[in-house]
Amino acid sequence: MRKRLFMAIFSKISMIIIPLCLMAGCKKEPVDPGIEGMWRLERFVTKSDGVVHNECQRIFYSIQLQLVVLAEKNCTHGYGIYIGAFSYGEKHKTVMMKDFKTRKSSGDDGELVEVEKLNPYGINSSETVFQVVKKGGKQLVLDSEYATLYFSRF
Repeated sequence: MRKRLFMAIFSKISMIIIPLCLMAGCKKEPVDPGIEGMWRLERFVTKSDGVVHNECQRIFYSIQLQLVVLAEKNCTHGYGIYIGAFSYGEKHKTVMMKDFKTRKSSGDDGELVEVEKLNPYGINSSETVFQVVKKGGKQLVLDSEYATLYFSRF
C-alpha cells in the first residue's frame, strides 16, 4: 500500500518537475545583449570613397548566439536573405561574420553566397571582422576595413 502511494505521489511530482526542468534548459540567453537582437541597418559608409549607402531602409540584421541573418524586407531591390556564422572576439570588442548561405525554408541551401550579393548589407568579404564601436541601447556601430555600419534596434 505504501509503495503504491509513494509511486502515485512520485509520478505526479515528476510530471510537474521534469517539464519545468526541460523548459528552463531550453531558454537561450544572449551572449552580449548589447549586440544580439534585431537591428535595422540605417546606413553604411564605404571607407574607400566615403559614400553613404542608404538605398533601402528595410535591411535588417538578426544576431542571436552564433548566427546572423541578413534580410531585406518589403523593398523592391531583391537583395535576398542570407544566414551566416557569428562569433565574438576577445572581450566582445570585435565580432566576426562569415560563411553566408542563402536562406531556404528554416535553414540554408548549403551553398556559399557570392560576396557581391552581400555588398548591399555593407559586407565585401566572405569573412569580415568588425570592431564594435558602439553597442547597447538603441544603437550599434560596427566598423570593418570596408565600411562603417550604423544600426538602430528594431
